[in-house]
Amino acid sequence: TVSPVFSETVELKLAHFMPTMHVQHRKAFEPFANKVAEASGGKVTIKIYPGATLGNPKTMVDAIKTGITDIGFVLPSYVPGRFQRSSVFDLPYIFDGAVNMTNVMYELYEKNFAPDYKQFKVLWFLAAPLSQVFTVEKPIAAAADFQGMKIRSGNSLESESLKKWGASPVGMPVSELSISMQKGVVDGALTAYSALKSHKLIDVIHHMTELNFSGALMVVLMNKKKWDSLSDEAKAAIDSVANKEFGLMAAKAFDDEDEEILALAKSKGIQFHQLPPEEKEKLRLAVEDNWNEWVKKHSKKGMQGQQILDDTVAAAKRLQ
Repeated sequence: TVSPVFSETVELKLAHFMPTMHVQHRKAFEPFANKVAEASGGKVTIKIYPGATLGNPKTMVDAIKTGITDIGFVLPSYVPGRFQRSSVFDLPYIFDGAVNMTNVMYELYEKNFAPDYKQFKVLWFLAAPLSQVFTVEKPIAAAADFQGMKIRSGNSLESESLKKWGASPVGMPVSELSISMQKGVVDGALTAYSALKSHKLIDVIHHMTELNFSGALMVVLMNKKKWDSLSDEAKAAIDSVANKEFGLMAAKAFDDEDEEILALAKSKGIQFHQLPPEEKEKLRLAVEDNWNEWVKKHSKKGMQGQQILDDTVAAAKRLQ
């Protein structure tokens, strides 16, 4: 017998801004929709709106808050000031991959990060792979090689770091990168291995250097009112799918894709460079004050900046 509370069906909107061939659309959002439908006996269906139809990286949080979409994919670093505690995940040289970042968030969520998300229902956390450096002509084989190079940066933290390494940062969307490299507008770029394929850099660059600089925290959030309006059965069906294991699976899909594309790039003859430990250390020391600046900025607002950073660094090491 169908329980009366579950007799009505509900369709939820899930929005993200990636194309349908993106690894997260295929490996996370579609499976999520299918599994929730299955867990609810077809009573809870999720309609996916890809390709930024209901919100882009900057507007998605508001799209969820105002109910334009019920569920949305959010990059906290694209909405500065909104998820202040979580911005510790933007700092360089803490994590060793997407799964590592995701594990740290789950481990420290209740203690340090929950206040950032109290206006929403959190479905799952995940993270993007770490950024490396890709160059067209000149390889980065030592810290000094950044001197005078024009390097594409993905955010303000990367720009600050590039300046400290002696490079000139150029802010541009990753979608314009391939053509800018071909025209010599930039000499190289900080981004993840996955961009080599998805943004066609693989035919343009000749060198890649392992930096493991920083990644990006991501989260799938749901409108709180919408969540509260659901029956207990509907909530249980969603919770049975959207959990830590699901987030780690989504993060692993990113890490796996990264490794596949690194192997593909090597097979195409792109030179792969690893910096000697002392050169890595030079780069790390040059940007170390990013950590201190972050603590200063996040200790004024009634937050324990130093404790959040210390906890995050310790957890990242322990969970590697």
